[in-house]
Amino acid sequence: MLIANPIYDTVFKHLLENEKVAKFFIGTLLGKTVHSIALRSPEHTYIDQKDKELKLLRMDFTVEIEEKNGQKNKIIIEMQKADKYSADLIRFRKYLGHEYMSDILPITSMYVLGFNLPGLETACLRIGRDYYDLIEEREIAASVNFVESLTHECYIVQTPRITGRLKTPLDRLLSVFEQRNFMDKTEAEKRYDYPISDEGVKEMTEILHYISTNPDARKALDDERYYREYLQETFGDLYAEIDAKTQKILAKENEILAKENEIVAKENEIAANKAEIDELKKKLEKYEG
Repeated sequence: MLIANPIYDTVFKHLLENEKVAKFFIGTLLGKTVHSIALRSPEHTYIDQKDKELKLLRMDFTVEIEEKNGQKNKIIIEMQKADKYSADLIRFRKYLGHEYMSDILPITSMYVLGFNLPGLETACLRIGRDYYDLIEEREIAASVNFVESLTHECYIVQTPRITGRLKTPLDRLLSVFEQRNFMDKTEAEKRYDYPISDEGVKEMTEILHYISTNPDARKALDDERYYREYLQETFGDLYAEIDAKTQKILAKENEILAKENEIVAKENEIAANKAEIDELKKKLEKYEG
C-alpha cells in the first residue's frame, strides 16, 4: 500500500485530528483505555523568526483515561513532533512551561522525533514518575493530585529507530512511522506492506493512503515538501552544523549526569559503610564495658 509519510507536519496533523486515530495512538503509548478525547486548541507550529523554518508541531488534548484499578482520570496530553534536528528540543521546554502555567490537570508529554537521541537505542521509551520515601527508602504506592499536577510522565518515539517489529500493538502502531521503503529521495511517501490486524492501524493507513493518492489532499503535502527542499538547499549545512553541536551538548549532559549518579552511588556506599562502622563501634564499646 502506498501511504504518505506521517513524519510530515501536514500529514501528522491530519492523522491526529481523527478522533479514532488519536485515541488509538495515545491509548497504545499509554497502555491504557482512552474513553474520551478532545483537541484543546488549534495546533501550534513553532516558526523561527530568523529563517521562518517550520520546526516544531504541537497538538494538545484533554483525555479521559482508565487506570488499571478502574479509576478514571482526566489528563492533558501534550503531543510534540520535531522533524530532523535535535536543536528543536530547546523548543519543548518553552511549550511545557507554558502548559504548566495555564492548567492544573496532570500533563503527559509525547514527543515524536525524526532524529535519534544519543544514548537511547530504543524506538520508544517512557520516562516515568514514582513516589519514593527517602526516610524509609522505599517506593510508595500513591497518587496525589497536587503532586500529579507538578510533575509529568514523558513518552519519546524515535522514528529512525523503528524496525518493523509486529509483536505487540505498540510495535504495529510504530510500524506506520517506520522511516524506510520510500518511493523517492523526498521521503514524502512510502510503501507499507505489513499485514494489518489492528483497527487503529487500518484507520491510519487508509488516511495516509488517501493523502498520498488524492490530488486535493496531496497538495498540502507537496507544498510542505517543496518548502523542505528549499530550506535544505538554503540552510542545510548550517542546520547540520547546529545539530552536530547540539548532539555534542546532549552527549556531554548525559556524561555529566552519569558522573553525578556515580558520585551519589559512592556517597550512599560511604554512608552505608559509616553506619556499619558506627554500629560495630557501639558493639565493641558495649563488649569492652
